[in-house]
Amino acid sequence: MSETREIERRQTALSRWSGIVFMIAILGVAGILSALTAMRFAIRGREVVVPSVVGKTQAEAEKLLAEKGLILKVSSKRFSSDIPEGHVVDQIPGIGTRLKINRSVKVLVSLGDRKFAVPNLIGTSLRAAQLTLGQRHLTLGNTLYAHTPEGEPSTVVYQTPSPGAREGSDPSVNVLISLGAAEQFFVMPDLIGQPAELVASKARAEGFRIGKLNFRKYPGIEPGVVIQQKPQAGYRLSKNDTILLDVSQ
Repeated sequence: MSETREIERRQTALSRWSGIVFMIAILGVAGILSALTAMRFAIRGREVVVPSVVGKTQAEAEKLLAEKGLILKVSSKRFSSDIPEGHVVDQIPGIGTRLKINRSVKVLVSLGDRKFAVPNLIGTSLRAAQLTLGQRHLTLGNTLYAHTPEGEPSTVVYQTPSPGAREGSDPSVNVLISLGAAEQFFVMPDLIGQPAELVASKARAEGFRIGKLNFRKYPGIEPGVVIQQKPQAGYRLSKNDTILLDVSQ
């Protein structure tokens, strides 16, 4: 009988402790949920609704965004026949978007209606092209470099939009700068055993570079004959490379 009572007592104590542990678990979960909710409200509290700045002047848009704790950033400028110069044409993100404070709102600002035709930049240097474009309220866009068969090196050989164009809203003009004609390559001939002076004279007449002849004694070979060359026969050669010859003395 006493043993049965002891078992019942233990079961009662275990049940009581289980209830306490369960209650603690419930309170713990509730605390975590409460903390998450508070965190969510705190994060939401640092967010604002992006206002509409389209149609505003750049100064007005900057002030309006600053009042919301946001920063105005001019991403680009475009010509527009509908929006006056200095006013915002578009914005990212759009109106009504929720954004954390101290974040940027990118805007597109109008340059007004295009007043100047695209100037002719062909044949000018890159610096001259920049100055010319600046005088027309235009900007230099992408600048590419390539070897071209025509045009002086370091000058504009192609542009887009083409000279005289007034269409389009992009104020930038893209140009291609010439690096001069592409380098030609030749196969180096075998000069060993040939008269050095004759070889050097012909090579210079063809536009190749001949280094100072290196004379050295070579038994069994008459004087003035090529006994060694660099580059060797069969190698690729351009007119910018220098040909070196060892000549029998």
